[in-house]
Amino acid sequence: MTAAVSAAERPEQVLEFTLGADRYCVDIDHVEEIVAAGDLTPLPNTPPAVAGLMDLRGTSTTILDPTTVLDIGAPSAGTQVIILDGDQPVGWLVDRAHRVSTLDDVDVDTVPESPHVSGVISDGGRFVVWVEPGTVNGSVAI
Repeated sequence: MTAAVSAAERPEQVLEFTLGADRYCVDIDHVEEIVAAGDLTPLPNTPPAVAGLMDLRGTSTTILDPTTVLDIGAPSAGTQVIILDGDQPVGWLVDRAHRVSTLDDVDVDTVPESPHVSGVISDGGRFVVWVEPGTVNGSVAI
């Protein structure tokens, strides 16, 4: 059973992206920038969710594959990286970042079954899974 997320609990805007055939989003306030994936350097002895390391303007940035943490199937094809804010530079390997959406007139339902999912946005007959970057990043020891 789901319940609606109140307007006070949800962000004003989210960045939508795809992982496989499905759409996901994060609060735009967590996003620093979006860059091309380029070449990633594999890191030995790291969890499977660590896709590798990239040089982002002279800063070593750990890149995670959220499909592993979210347990949603095959690894991301990874054409883009969403760089997230935080103390340590971290990015998510995504198939494609799409758009910034405003959550004024859409329904957001809670999904209590997942610690990484804040809700599901129903927008015009399609669903977008709203993911919490702090819980995804925090579940990977990097």
